[in-house]
Amino acid sequence: MKNNWKNWVIFLSLSLPLFSVGCTMPAKEESKSKTKAQNKPVKLSAIQKLGDNKMDVVLFLNRAEHVLEEVYFAALDNAKGKTVYEDGLVFRELPKQFESKDKIVGYFGRYWSMPLALSMYDKLTTKLIKDKVFVAIPRVDYPVLISVRNTTVAKSNGELDVTVQDATDSSFASDRTLRYRLVRDQKTKRFEIKARSGAYGSEQFQ
Repeated sequence: MKNNWKNWVIFLSLSLPLFSVGCTMPAKEESKSKTKAQNKPVKLSAIQKLGDNKMDVVLFLNRAEHVLEEVYFAALDNAKGKTVYEDGLVFRELPKQFESKDKIVGYFGRYWSMPLALSMYDKLTTKLIKDKVFVAIPRVDYPVLISVRNTTVAKSNGELDVTVQDATDSSFASDRTLRYRLVRDQKTKRFEIKARSGAYGSEQFQ
């Protein structure tokens, strides 16, 4: 009986170090994985590398020029949203993603500088009801054509000067040239539109 007890004590004393090593292995592996992840270079997005390819610029500007339409369509598509009629205008409730000024300005700020994003919000016809934004869809639109065929890009000191010729149909406007200045945001290091000049569609931005 004593011999059996001694054998169990010896077995347990040998097993404990092995068990301890086995338990610490995942922690070491996890530490190695974290170290590899930290040392791995961060890949820049297309927006951060904007300017290396004209098509990238064209895609970015097209998205930027349609952010107002995205807000209007969100109101139109909000099936559960309420509708308010006032002074001959139809105000539609915006869904959760655009329910406040901060959310709308934040969305515009993905493409436009903060002063321009705020100005664009101010140009919206909105109404605040129970802390939720309602928007009236305008009766006039400004379709814009931005293509590699009518766009030139000049890069200088990390900034982009973009000119778009014939940005719309001649029946819509006589002055159809748009110019953009794109710069890097100091905080996010992503490109944003600092300035937009040109008569066509300026009512939405100035």
